[in-house]
Amino acid sequence: MTIHLHSFIGIGKCYIQVENQAHHITGILRKITNYSHNKYKKPLLEVADSAYFECEEEGTITYYEAKGSDAATSGIWTYLIYDCKENEEKVFRDLSIDTSTKSLQELLAGQSLVQNTTDIYEYLKYQLYESEYLDVRLPRDWDTPQGKEIANLLLEEFKALNSLSLFAEDAGKKYTRIVINKFIQIGWEVLENGGTSKDFECCQHDILKKIKIDDIANLIIAYNDYRLWQAALPSKSKAVEYAFHAALNLLCRIQE
Repeated sequence: MTIHLHSFIGIGKCYIQVENQAHHITGILRKITNYSHNKYKKPLLEVADSAYFECEEEGTITYYEAKGSDAATSGIWTYLIYDCKENEEKVFRDLSIDTSTKSLQELLAGQSLVQNTTDIYEYLKYQLYESEYLDVRLPRDWDTPQGKEIANLLLEEFKALNSLSLFAEDAGKKYTRIVINKFIQIGWEVLENGGTSKDFECCQHDILKKIKIDDIANLIIAYNDYRLWQAALPSKSKAVEYAFHAALNLLCRIQE
């Protein structure tokens, strides 16, 4: 059975309505902005009367639907999606959920939306990808002076590792995942024990020395591109510096 949902068609899916989150709204904004290409003289919300944004990581889809510039007839709805057999499709609505476009209007007016986070990895992810539109808040357990300092150091690592194409390859992804996970773990341990950001930085060096580095070092050498070194160094990231230092040491051994 085909489901018609907010001007869109769904087959073989069940939809459970959930609260709109800030990143759902920014996803819709980007879709509308990309559609308009800013070449229309009309307001953005008059250019696109419908749009959708899928977040594969959490299994949700967000719909925006409007009728002209009338905010009262416009809305934003987010649903969790589950696969189902054909003819078993269903939409589970929650009429208590706010579906107004107020948050979208605020973004268009240049305001930021508050995004609370439940863990530090979520905080890093939103800071990297959504900071243009969101006021990302630290998890409660990290929202202390020392927690903020350590979170800033983690964010520097996260941004640096995600800024180079090298770390988008398999060996680079593995290195990034291991480094960030271990840095987050030791960062939390430092906080729990009443330590400081300086303590955390000392622990970072100890962690890097224990990580297998050959794969990422070989990948850096295989690139054989001086522009990669220029783009990467110098870096505020200890993990980036360590990887390239290991590659240099390996290169020296090869040439001996």
